[in-house]
Amino acid sequence: MSKFNLKKLAITSLFSVATLLSIPVNAQATTISVSTLTQLQTVIASDLTARDSGFVINYTGDTSNFNEDLSNSLKAAESSNDYLKFSMSSLSCTANGTDGNLNIDVGATYLTTAQQEAYVNAVVTRALVSIITPGMTDFQKEKAIHTWVIKTVSYDYTLANHSAYAALVAPHKTVCQGYSLLMYKMLRQAGITTRIVSGTLNGEAHAWNKVNIGGNWYNVDATNDDGANTTRFYNVTDSVLRQHGFAW
Repeated sequence: MSKFNLKKLAITSLFSVATLLSIPVNAQATTISVSTLTQLQTVIASDLTARDSGFVINYTGDTSNFNEDLSNSLKAAESSNDYLKFSMSSLSCTANGTDGNLNIDVGATYLTTAQQEAYVNAVVTRALVSIITPGMTDFQKEKAIHTWVIKTVSYDYTLANHSAYAALVAPHKTVCQGYSLLMYKMLRQAGITTRIVSGTLNGEAHAWNKVNIGGNWYNVDATNDDGANTTRFYNVTDSVLRQHGFAW
């Protein structure tokens, strides 16, 4: 294996809803009432996407297996899209009340604010208009996005910045989490199915993307393509990644 300096150690500590914190949230927002777990998950996902730091949901549905149901609803809401999941730093909740009438307090912290995410969306939209042309195949769109990202973004060796927002404001530096988030946002908006993979590189935390084009999944690591060899980890197989120390 050829030797090169891989960029890694870049993911903030993501909070797993599997280990919920019992931290009360002093939310001031209007309480929304729901009666089904599907509605509960939808409202949670909507408020998290809006970057609400604390909100209350009144649940009037079946509470016979509520602890497990709530945990599963939080997991599903957090994982409703990878951009949201990897933009969160913590997620916690408490539930108080009686059977059939529970108030669920949800608290969350994020890498970015709602205003910063609005900026990301605006920049991504402008960028895609400039680099995506009618008639492009999905492979061509992906390549255009990959090229734009590695030309625009630099790796943050201080490991201080983790968001797509940091990648899009001066000095345009972020770590692998930010690269992956920006790739995800642009690929999804261009109509390409993608996921963010959280794994390790030579034993240290790392993130990259998978894309599905033509029914096939490929790995894309824009972080480590941002250098002399811009296609070293562009649309490669799982086995290629494993040969270079990736694991997931």
